[in-house]
Amino acid sequence: MGIINTFRHQYTNLPIRLTQEQCSGKTYIVTGANIGLGLECAKHLVRLQAKRVILAVRSESRGKGALTELESETGRPGVAEVWMLDLSSFDSIKAFVNRVEVQLDRVDGLISNAANATAEWTLTENIESTVAVNVVGTILLSVLMMPYLKGVAKKLGTKPVMSIVTSDLAFGRQEDLRKMDKNNIFSDVSDSRKWSIDGTNRYAFSKLLQIYAIRQFATLAPASKTGVIINYINPGLCNTGLTRYSDSGTKVMVAVLRGVMGRSAEWGSRNLLHGVSVGEEGHGKHLSYCEIDEEELPSYITDASGRELGKKIWDQLVVELERAQPGCGKKALYED
Repeated sequence: MGIINTFRHQYTNLPIRLTQEQCSGKTYIVTGANIGLGLECAKHLVRLQAKRVILAVRSESRGKGALTELESETGRPGVAEVWMLDLSSFDSIKAFVNRVEVQLDRVDGLISNAANATAEWTLTENIESTVAVNVVGTILLSVLMMPYLKGVAKKLGTKPVMSIVTSDLAFGRQEDLRKMDKNNIFSDVSDSRKWSIDGTNRYAFSKLLQIYAIRQFATLAPASKTGVIINYINPGLCNTGLTRYSDSGTKVMVAVLRGVMGRSAEWGSRNLLHGVSVGEEGHGKHLSYCEIDEEELPSYITDASGRELGKKIWDQLVVELERAQPGCGKKALYED
């Protein structure tokens, strides 16, 4: 998307496409729901008469603070709940999914909004932390949730949605694909001697890997077979806390951009509502500014070589997922 179109979209009023009729009586999970887009999305879901909204957060104290704010603003106490989820920890993800299976009778939307954007280079689960959270942890949550969501779809005759928040910053990191060892991806990108790039670029590159993985996951798990819709969302440039762990230079740069054309977190959260409302026509698709927008994707993602790279990224990602939960890929994709 060119700079003129970016400005135009940033200043375009976004609709709330999810209706009360669509939302009423349903259950949603929103990750990273203690702040920013996630919290504003959760507020909308509660206002739209959702039966239950799970605020999946890493910090219990911040989650409780968010819950207090949500209940005060919506006037609907007892609808939202705070559940712990740390996407940097395989054990935390597995425990969260187990709790879902035991305590929830349905889930109609899993909105994966949580992300890691930090200046510090660290490893978690033996993977660079940005990639560990934004790619491995996020997709592990989706894969582990898939059997449960397939069961919900079959039992209730519904089409649950997995909607993952990504970023169009990803499209500026094609150079990293050329640099990456495509036969040893997750070990390669976790080598600080090779990848000591700044945190903003690491975040953007992790989102590019995430997009490839989501597209392949959606290809292997068609909604016509699973009953589960998978899509991914670009929310645009929003005034959120995403850069709170970034270096000072990044914070200043982003603050300037946000001052010029940033949209509010509430406005940006409308994209997340669109993700759970769009329906099967959005399966595997890129959603941007409350529209299906496949045309925005670079050809190096969508062409034959891009599809081949997506398959390679997915196959190696499954190896990492199997470290966390042996057999999870097969169970998600091939078992009813």
